Amino acid sequence: MPLRRGPASRPCNAPRIAKYATVDEYIAAIPEPLRAVATNVRRVVDANLSGAESAIRWAHPTWSFGKTPVCYVKAASKHITFGFWHGASINDPSGRLETSGEVMAHAKLRTEQDVDQAVFADWLEQARAIELDE
Repeated sequence: MPLRRGPASRPCNAPRIAKYATVDEYIAAIPEPLRAVATNVRRVVDANLSGAESAIRWAHPTWSFGKTPVCYVKAASKHITFGFWHGASINDPSGRLETSGEVMAHAKLRTEQDVDQAVFADWLEQARAIELDE
């Protein structure tokens, strides 16, 4: 009996996700005004998560201690997602972190004013302690 085949190949109209080698390339490719948001988040992360390495992992900028991911920035069409691997464990009096299950959490940032250095510094300090068991 011959194998059944699905319908003939059709062109896919889904947008292609570009792959970037560096965090700089990823952020440079984000359209304004969201590029400015991502740039500001990166500055806050770099200033408050010393010792972490930034690289493209899972197709977006990720900050890690060795192989342990801590946080990430991901561009969407109308916002920048700033997320944490164990963000559900972060104490967030601001109420800005949205949990996505029992482990991860993120905040959606739409303008530069959404980048709160003091709040983000607190989240990053907690995330460091969680990931490094401090």
